[in-house]
Amino acid sequence: MAQTICEEFIRELSLNLVNLRNQIQLTYWSEQHFITQELLDLIPFGEILSDVRFYSYVDYSLDELVSKANSTLLYWRLSGVTQYDGTSVDQLSLFHNETFLWHYSVPSYREEIRSQIQSGHRVRFLSRFLLSQTEIEVEFNEIRLQTNFNDDFQFVYTNSNTYQYKFTNLRWQPVRTILSFPLINPPTFSLPITVPNVEDGVRDITHSKNPKPKFSQSRP
Repeated sequence: MAQTICEEFIRELSLNLVNLRNQIQLTYWSEQHFITQELLDLIPFGEILSDVRFYSYVDYSLDELVSKANSTLLYWRLSGVTQYDGTSVDQLSLFHNETFLWHYSVPSYREEIRSQIQSGHRVRFLSRFLLSQTEIEVEFNEIRLQTNFNDDFQFVYTNSNTYQYKFTNLRWQPVRTILSFPLINPPTFSLPITVPNVEDGVRDITHSKNPKPKFSQSRP
């Protein structure tokens, strides 16, 4: 009886749910495979974020992200979804799909990214999203240029900003901010994958029905 009432309430809420297993731009760590479409729309995995787009996202989208995250948390509670050990699902970690980002998104805007960086503009991408009963976190990385001996370049990436929202104090706070770091030839960096990972589930992306990845340069 209780389960029926919960199911009816979920239908009345008109939550538009999406299956994370069908989202090739991200990977995830959770027993829960569903979040609301409205929340997914505010988690820009696979997008290349210019300075303008990044700060617009921080200034205008983070508060809305909290509201949409609450709808997903409500769905978890009402649906009674559990983990493998029978306990309630209480958190979800999403990560950028390396194959999608470095073998689809970045190549689509290679020259635009290079030009932005060489002009002194920072270029970021969302690398991690955490949702739990106590907090939300969004973590970004930055794309940088590494030159080689024949004056060619390759893309590398570094740490960037991380923002955290605690449900106890009801506000966003930066927990990591990288203010000064060379955009070209940074002293510390990580190399992107050079070979697509078939386990990422990104099969024949160029012929998929997904839209072209975004290089977001304007306000959302």
